[in-house]
Amino acid sequence: MMQNHTNPTVTIITTFYNSVSLGDFVRKAMDSLLNQSYKNIEFICVNDGSKDDTLNQLLAYQKKDDRIQIINKKNEGTAQYAKAAGQDAATGEYIMLFDHDDSISSDAVEKAVQEFTKNPELDMVGLIVKTIFSDGKIKNIYALDELLENIDEYRSHWITGSDALQKTIGRYDIHFRGFYRKDLFKKVSFRFTERLLNADEIVERQLLQYAHKIGTCNGIYTHYIFLNSSAKSFNLKKIDIVATDLYMRDFAKKLHLYESRKAIFESVAYKNFIDAVKVHHYFKPILSAEQNEFYNNRLKSAYHGLDKKTVLETYRGFAKVYNQILLSNFSLLRQFYKIKK
Repeated sequence: MMQNHTNPTVTIITTFYNSVSLGDFVRKAMDSLLNQSYKNIEFICVNDGSKDDTLNQLLAYQKKDDRIQIINKKNEGTAQYAKAAGQDAATGEYIMLFDHDDSISSDAVEKAVQEFTKNPELDMVGLIVKTIFSDGKIKNIYALDELLENIDEYRSHWITGSDALQKTIGRYDIHFRGFYRKDLFKKVSFRFTERLLNADEIVERQLLQYAHKIGTCNGIYTHYIFLNSSAKSFNLKKIDIVATDLYMRDFAKKLHLYESRKAIFESVAYKNFIDAVKVHHYFKPILSAEQNEFYNNRLKSAYHGLDKKTVLETYRGFAKVYNQILLSNFSLLRQFYKIKK
């Protein structure tokens, strides 16, 4: 329940890794955050072992604004541990995760706090999410699960946590960037899983299962897509995605969310699996025997986890026969993509 605060503290957690060299993101992020009309904000900035001038720039901002708290930690390979550090330190009644290469409207925090105050039964409040390519072209605009032609189409609405969770199984048909109540946000640690490239997606879904009601406000979160970002680059960590799919399949089945999204889930999981096989072939020559065994076993587990019948139902004609042959044998499939590489 909402505490009787007329001016509640809001925490915004941002993780930074080589943010200066990647695109002057310290300046862009901090200027966006510090420009908020709502002032009672705790800014937690986690420097995740940056090797450029990121920490120095954060320290310079801290000298100008004592609301900024800096956590300086070594890099542990994935962002989940940086988010966990921020999660542990957060004290605000409402908490948001903010990506260093994004921006929010100056009234975003104020609008979210107003929505929580007006509707104390809300566990989360989502902003309008506008996704933009680096060239300025708009990809889409969402208010939770509603696709908008433009921001003027926004209407306030709410969704249950279980419905929101279901809309994330296989692919994201809901777009949440916004604020959690502290007691919900602290319910599942970002250290919850093993180290994985997209462990935050697992934790965020875990949190949804505990949310009763999610609302919206018309503050704007602008998410930028940079084609050269670390999340989209060709790297060995991409194999982690098949481990995430294995976890999410079991998770969805236990919560009885799998059957209604099975075709979507298995189609995406198959694509992720093929991509992971290609990545392993690419890096295999420079990996140790132990590393290759680890990744091969991870891929084998992913292969056996696929619902092959459901995957094949998404194909017709020659494509169905082609994929049926590939899916008939793990070694055959691996060898095929080794040659195709």
